[in-house]
Amino acid sequence: MKTIIINGSPKAAHGNTEVFITQFLKGMTNQSEVAYVAKTDRHQLARYIRSFDTVLFVMPLYIHAMPGIVMKLIECMESATGPGKSMGFLVQSGFMESAQSQYLERYLRAITKDLNYTYLGTVIRGGSAGISMMPESMNKKLFKQLNQLGACFECNGTFDRDIVKALGSVQSLSKGRCFLFEALGKVGLSDAIFWNGMLKNNKAFERRFDRPFV
Repeated sequence: MKTIIINGSPKAAHGNTEVFITQFLKGMTNQSEVAYVAKTDRHQLARYIRSFDTVLFVMPLYIHAMPGIVMKLIECMESATGPGKSMGFLVQSGFMESAQSQYLERYLRAITKDLNYTYLGTVIRGGSAGISMMPESMNKKLFKQLNQLGACFECNGTFDRDIVKALGSVQSLSKGRCFLFEALGKVGLSDAIFWNGMLKNNKAFERRFDRPFV
Protein backbone atom coordinates (compact mmCIF):
# COMPACT_ATOMS: atom_id res chain seq x y z
CA MET A 1 0.00 0.00 0.00
CA LYS A 2 1.62 3.19 -1.21
CA THR A 3 0.30 6.12 0.82
CA ILE A 4 0.62 9.87 0.50
CA ILE A 5 -0.43 12.26 3.27
CA ILE A 6 -1.68 15.64 2.12
CA ASN A 7 -1.19 18.53 4.54
CA GLY A 8 -4.13 20.77 3.65
CA SER A 9 -3.33 23.63 6.01
CA PRO A 10 -2.64 27.10 4.57
CA LYS A 11 0.12 27.26 7.21
CA ALA A 12 1.85 24.26 5.60
CA ALA A 13 4.48 22.89 8.02
CA HIS A 14 3.62 25.45 10.70
CA GLY A 15 0.57 24.83 12.84
CA ASN A 16 -1.67 22.19 14.33
CA THR A 17 -2.13 20.12 11.18
CA GLU A 18 1.61 19.45 10.95
CA VAL A 19 1.59 18.32 14.60
CA PHE A 20 -1.17 15.81 13.82
CA ILE A 21 0.74 14.44 10.85
CA THR A 22 4.01 14.19 12.80
CA GLN A 23 2.37 12.23 15.61
CA PHE A 24 0.46 10.00 13.19
CA LEU A 25 3.72 9.12 11.43
CA LYS A 26 5.47 8.37 14.72
CA GLY A 27 3.26 5.32 15.05
CA MET A 28 4.42 3.95 11.69
CA THR A 29 7.62 2.00 11.04
CA ASN A 30 7.65 2.87 7.32
CA GLN A 31 7.13 6.57 6.78
CA SER A 32 4.64 7.78 4.20
CA GLU A 33 5.36 10.73 1.96
CA VAL A 34 3.89 14.10 2.99
CA ALA A 35 2.92 16.77 0.46
CA TYR A 36 1.89 20.35 1.22
CA VAL A 37 -0.99 21.88 -0.72
CA ALA A 38 0.13 25.38 0.23
CA LYS A 39 3.60 24.82 -1.27
CA THR A 40 2.76 22.87 -4.43
CA ASP A 41 1.03 23.66 -7.70
CA ARG A 42 -2.36 22.01 -7.36
CA HIS A 43 -2.42 20.67 -10.94
CA GLN A 44 1.00 19.09 -10.48
CA LEU A 45 0.03 17.61 -7.12
CA ALA A 46 -3.24 16.22 -8.49
CA ARG A 47 -1.27 14.37 -11.20
CA TYR A 48 1.27 13.12 -8.65
CA ILE A 49 -1.45 11.72 -6.38
CA ARG A 50 -2.46 9.27 -9.11
CA SER A 51 0.66 7.16 -8.45
CA PHE A 52 -0.45 6.36 -4.88
CA ASP A 53 -2.87 3.69 -3.70
CA THR A 54 -4.05 5.64 -0.66
CA VAL A 55 -4.50 9.36 -0.11
CA LEU A 56 -4.92 10.80 3.38
CA PHE A 57 -5.96 14.42 3.69
CA VAL A 58 -5.14 16.08 7.01
CA MET A 59 -6.63 19.54 7.39
CA PRO A 60 -8.07 22.15 9.71
CA LEU A 61 -11.76 22.96 9.78
CA TYR A 62 -12.72 26.58 9.18
CA ILE A 63 -16.36 27.24 10.14
CA HIS A 64 -17.71 23.90 8.85
CA ALA A 65 -15.70 24.02 5.60
CA MET A 66 -12.41 22.70 4.30
CA PRO A 67 -9.64 25.17 3.41
CA GLY A 68 -10.09 26.63 -0.06
CA ILE A 69 -6.71 25.32 -1.22
CA VAL A 70 -7.86 21.75 -0.49
CA MET A 71 -11.08 22.26 -2.43
CA LYS A 72 -9.12 23.60 -5.40
CA LEU A 73 -6.82 20.55 -5.30
CA ILE A 74 -9.74 18.11 -5.19
CA GLU A 75 -11.34 19.91 -8.14
CA CYS A 76 -8.17 19.15 -10.11
CA MET A 77 -8.17 15.44 -9.24
CA GLU A 78 -9.34 12.88 -11.78
CA SER A 79 -11.55 9.93 -10.90
CA ALA A 80 -9.76 6.64 -10.25
CA THR A 81 -9.98 4.41 -13.31
CA GLY A 82 -9.59 1.11 -11.50
CA PRO A 83 -10.05 -0.61 -8.13
CA GLY A 84 -7.68 -0.41 -5.18
CA LYS A 85 -7.68 3.34 -4.66
CA SER A 86 -8.60 4.60 -1.17
CA MET A 87 -9.05 8.00 0.44
CA GLY A 88 -9.40 9.09 4.07
CA PHE A 89 -9.46 12.30 6.05
CA LEU A 90 -8.29 13.61 9.40
CA VAL A 91 -9.94 16.89 10.40
CA GLN A 92 -8.87 18.98 13.38
CA SER A 93 -10.53 22.17 14.57
CA GLY A 94 -10.78 24.60 17.44
CA PHE A 95 -14.42 23.70 18.03
CA MET A 96 -14.61 21.47 21.09
CA GLU A 97 -17.59 19.52 19.76
CA SER A 98 -16.83 16.97 17.06
CA ALA A 99 -20.42 17.41 15.87
CA GLN A 100 -19.28 20.70 14.32
CA SER A 101 -17.19 18.74 11.80
CA GLN A 102 -19.87 16.26 10.79
CA TYR A 103 -21.23 18.66 8.18
CA LEU A 104 -17.91 18.43 6.39
CA GLU A 105 -17.68 14.66 6.92
CA ARG A 106 -20.77 14.00 4.81
CA TYR A 107 -19.33 16.17 2.06
CA LEU A 108 -15.98 14.35 2.14
CA ARG A 109 -17.75 11.00 1.87
CA ALA A 110 -19.59 12.22 -1.23
CA ILE A 111 -16.40 13.61 -2.82
CA THR A 112 -14.62 10.29 -2.33
CA LYS A 113 -17.46 8.44 -4.04
CA ASP A 114 -17.47 10.92 -6.94
CA LEU A 115 -13.73 10.31 -7.46
CA ASN A 116 -14.30 6.52 -7.47
CA TYR A 117 -12.12 5.98 -4.39
CA THR A 118 -12.91 3.68 -1.47
CA TYR A 119 -13.86 5.82 1.52
CA LEU A 120 -11.74 5.02 4.60
CA GLY A 121 -13.59 7.41 6.89
CA THR A 122 -13.00 10.78 8.50
CA VAL A 123 -11.22 11.15 11.84
CA ILE A 124 -12.53 14.16 13.73
CA ARG A 125 -10.73 15.86 16.61
CA GLY A 126 -12.13 19.04 18.12
CA GLY A 127 -10.60 21.28 20.77
CA SER A 128 -7.30 21.48 18.89
CA ALA A 129 -6.71 25.22 18.86
CA GLY A 130 -3.20 26.09 19.94
CA ILE A 131 -1.81 22.57 20.40
CA SER A 132 1.26 23.50 18.35
CA MET A 133 2.06 26.14 20.97
CA MET A 134 1.48 23.92 24.01
CA PRO A 135 4.19 21.94 25.81
CA GLU A 136 4.18 18.26 24.82
CA SER A 137 3.15 17.22 28.34
CA MET A 138 -0.24 18.91 27.80
CA ASN A 139 -0.84 16.89 24.63
CA LYS A 140 0.37 13.54 25.94
CA LYS A 141 -3.00 11.77 25.62
CA LEU A 142 -3.70 13.18 22.16
CA PHE A 143 -0.25 12.28 20.86
CA LYS A 144 -0.58 8.72 22.14
CA GLN A 145 -3.90 8.35 20.33
CA LEU A 146 -2.43 9.69 17.10
CA ASN A 147 0.58 7.36 17.41
CA GLN A 148 -1.78 4.42 17.83
CA LEU A 149 -3.92 5.60 14.93
CA GLY A 150 -0.87 5.64 12.66
CA ALA A 151 0.29 2.21 13.83
CA CYS A 152 -3.12 0.64 13.23
CA PHE A 153 -3.40 2.32 9.85
CA GLU A 154 -0.06 0.92 8.74
CA CYS A 155 -1.11 -2.59 9.77
CA ASN A 156 -4.70 -2.61 8.50
CA GLY A 157 -4.89 0.11 5.88
CA THR A 158 -7.77 1.79 7.66
CA PHE A 159 -8.62 3.81 10.78
CA ASP A 160 -9.17 1.97 14.06
CA ARG A 161 -12.80 2.57 15.08
CA ASP A 162 -12.11 2.70 18.82
CA ILE A 163 -9.38 5.32 18.41
CA VAL A 164 -11.55 7.37 16.04
CA LYS A 165 -14.38 7.24 18.58
CA ALA A 166 -12.04 8.33 21.40
CA LEU A 167 -10.65 11.27 19.40
CA GLY A 168 -14.16 12.54 18.62
CA SER A 169 -15.64 11.68 22.01
CA VAL A 170 -16.84 15.23 22.77
CA GLN A 171 -19.87 15.19 20.49
CA SER A 172 -21.58 18.20 22.01
CA LEU A 173 -21.31 20.44 25.05
CA SER A 174 -23.58 19.79 27.99
CA LYS A 175 -25.73 22.59 29.40
CA GLY A 176 -23.44 22.68 32.42
CA ARG A 177 -20.31 23.24 30.33
CA CYS A 178 -22.06 25.88 28.22
CA PHE A 179 -23.06 27.70 31.41
CA LEU A 180 -19.48 27.47 32.72
CA PHE A 181 -17.96 28.89 29.52
CA GLU A 182 -20.52 31.67 29.47
CA ALA A 183 -19.68 32.57 33.07
CA LEU A 184 -15.95 32.53 32.37
CA GLY A 185 -16.49 34.83 29.41
CA LYS A 186 -18.37 37.34 31.54
CA VAL A 187 -15.49 37.61 34.01
CA GLY A 188 -12.85 37.80 31.27
CA LEU A 189 -11.39 34.29 31.69
CA SER A 190 -12.48 32.78 28.39
CA ASP A 191 -10.28 31.87 25.43
CA ALA A 192 -10.70 35.49 24.31
CA ILE A 193 -7.50 36.13 26.29
CA PHE A 194 -5.62 33.87 23.88
CA TRP A 195 -7.22 35.25 20.72
CA ASN A 196 -6.92 38.86 21.82
CA GLY A 197 -3.24 38.24 22.45
CA MET A 198 -2.80 36.94 18.90
CA LEU A 199 -4.67 39.94 17.50
CA LYS A 200 -2.44 42.34 19.42
CA ASN A 201 0.72 40.55 18.31
CA ASN A 202 -0.41 40.92 14.70
CA LYS A 203 -1.47 44.55 15.21
CA ALA A 204 -5.09 43.71 14.38
CA PHE A 205 -6.77 44.10 17.77
CA GLU A 206 -8.28 47.51 16.98
CA ARG A 207 -9.82 46.10 13.81
CA ARG A 208 -11.31 42.95 15.33
CA PHE A 209 -14.88 44.10 14.63
CA ASP A 210 -14.28 45.10 11.02
CA ARG A 211 -16.84 43.86 8.49
CA PRO A 212 -15.08 44.13 5.12
CA PHE A 213 -17.72 42.21 3.17
CA VAL A 214 -20.74 44.17 4.40
